[in-house]
Amino acid sequence: MAEKKIPVIYTLILAIAFSAVSFVLLKKYTTPTATATEQTNGSANSEKCNYTIARLKGYNYIKPLITEEPECESKELASLKQDITALIDNEKQAGILNAASVYIKEFSTDNWTSINPGESFLPGSLFKLPVLMTILKMSETDPSLMSRKITYQPQGVVDIKQTYVTKSLKPGQSYTVKELLTYMIAYSDNSATQLLNRQINPEVLIRIFSDLGLNPPKPNAADYMAYTITTRDYSIFMAALYNAAYLTIPNSEFATSLMAQCNFKDGLLKGLPADVKVAHKFGEAGTAQIHELHETGIVYFNNSAYLITVMTKGPDLKKLAETISEISKITYARMKQNA
Repeated sequence: MAEKKIPVIYTLILAIAFSAVSFVLLKKYTTPTATATEQTNGSANSEKCNYTIARLKGYNYIKPLITEEPECESKELASLKQDITALIDNEKQAGILNAASVYIKEFSTDNWTSINPGESFLPGSLFKLPVLMTILKMSETDPSLMSRKITYQPQGVVDIKQTYVTKSLKPGQSYTVKELLTYMIAYSDNSATQLLNRQINPEVLIRIFSDLGLNPPKPNAADYMAYTITTRDYSIFMAALYNAAYLTIPNSEFATSLMAQCNFKDGLLKGLPADVKVAHKFGEAGTAQIHELHETGIVYFNNSAYLITVMTKGPDLKKLAETISEISKITYARMKQNA
């Protein structure tokens, strides 16, 4: 496929995660327009509570459901929130944390809670999940995309350092797009991500944010570089995958199966029993002085699952991982107790 020169604004959208890259535009993709949020009355936590319901527009006879959630924070998770808040406050006082935010949701009950919901963070490699969803959304109209082969040549890839590295692409070897997705998500390989960036249509990437009710980065270089997101907003990507609410069911299953192979063990997984299944993704960001480490995961528990997203900021990356682990441990213990 012949490459086209891409404007700098498209290159910078992923610089927040893994430096500047170029894109190859595929044929124009269209999808129904972004949702309008609809409000209906519902019951949550044994009280009257409005539900926020988001649906896709653009169809004649249907409005596919994207997300729904009670506006009321769950009383059943109030003590869990209190415990996590105390941990975060203590670690702030100890100088371990500059900031932290947590979002937790039980899929079986719609119960949810959020700690420091107003805090926003640079997503770092968490941005690889929207990239994954973009490739999979494009494959729904172009199935051949997944089997397309790309040869890895290090000369054309920016060497981006990261703390947690396990398995990387081999120079001169060819990989299918499907294989590159595994490297990007399971091993968080930045080289694989850059190769995939050249295959995506930026319009589809932006449309995913809009369709899920999220504000996409604005078409301004400074805005792209400074793009941040909250734990609750980022969790919408994860909920959409678990509910198969945006991608096809096979693609949603494939995406979560890749996250179940993620080999980052120092965060959420460290706080859980070894036999618990988790589909998760982590991300690094920040500077040499103030690091950011985040992780999001679907924890499969008691014939259901709960979603947890933790974002942290502080001077020591290893200690941030320990904080995420401790929050995961506290959450799992409470979920087990409630069950």
